[in-house]
Amino acid sequence: MTAKIRGIIFDLDDTLFDCTGQLTQPARRRAAQILASAHLDLSTETSYQQQVTLSQTHGSSEAIRILGAQYNIPANIVEQALNAYNPRNVEAITPFPDVIPTLNTLVQRGYQLALVTSGNPDRQREKARLLGLCNYFTEANNTLILLNDRKSGDKGPSLELAAKARSLPHAHILCVGDKLTDEIATAKTLGMTTAHMRHGRQKSRKPQIPAEQPDIEIDRISQLLSLLP
Repeated sequence: MTAKIRGIIFDLDDTLFDCTGQLTQPARRRAAQILASAHLDLSTETSYQQQVTLSQTHGSSEAIRILGAQYNIPANIVEQALNAYNPRNVEAITPFPDVIPTLNTLVQRGYQLALVTSGNPDRQREKARLLGLCNYFTEANNTLILLNDRKSGDKGPSLELAAKARSLPHAHILCVGDKLTDEIATAKTLGMTTAHMRHGRQKSRKPQIPAEQPDIEIDRISQLLSLLP
């Protein structure tokens, strides 16, 4: 199955670095405090836990919007919570230890690489810089594609753009990500091979539909080296 692979599209958060441990939990606390301040019956802890639950199926930003609607929180307060969750400034972060060596080896083997990530574009761009990924992914040649999840959570067009930028048919692309409901299901529907990185909020999720069934399961990015020629 992997013998035909010539290009790899990576997700960023919880795929190339531990977003949940390094960024997500503190960010949810900040958003929870803002939402709770606008509703007497909503505590910070309840807001935090409901974000955790809702994000399992809706994603983190959408979880904040859903809470705002459920508790009739004013739109400007919800926007403040979203900004607190996704501030432009990014705290110090580091990639998984095997990521940079693995990317180097994949490039040496001749694989075409791309990164498709959703979130606040400025924040995602800064993450890539802090993680030392700019040598592999840049916007200039469409190897780094930023998808604003406040406008659209559909990665399909961005995955197709990445494939076009690398001049590869979908059947020759491996898509690597942590979310079965997002990049895995979308890439598989497009005819790409998929690898599920078992990390983050969907680490233990079981496929609910055929499209969510990944072709490969990995726990470390370096495992790709033994799977790809």
